[in-house]
Formats: sequence, C-alpha cells, structure tokens
Amino acid sequence: VLGLSPQATDEEVRQAWRRLMRENHPDSLAARGVPAEFVKRATEKVASINAAWDRIKRERGL
Repeated sequence: VLGLSPQATDEEVRQAWRRLMRENHPDSLAARGVPAEFVKRATEKVASINAAWDRIKRERGL
C-alpha cells in the first residue's frame, strides 16, 4: 500500500505515509472541489494507508 520495499528505513516509511496522506486526504480533496465520488474513494484509500502504517508501526515497534 505504501509502495516501499521491506528494507525501507523507518524514516522512509514515515515519509511515504505522510506523502500519501497529503495526496489522498479527503478533507483536502473536498476543499479543492473534487467530486464527492473521488472524496469517497479517497476516504477508503486513507483507511487502507493508515491500516498499513499501523501494521508497520506495530511490527517495528515505532
């Protein structure tokens, strides 16, 4: 989901998560006037991104 290799450093993982959240956050998309259907998809994608981030944090003890 984050598009990283398992060898990515903790900082690389954190940066990828932040970048993806900035690009896909439903509030920022809605503020830009993106159609509701795209905002709904972004909401689902953000949930997936956060689930991946949570799993990585748990596994790495971050």
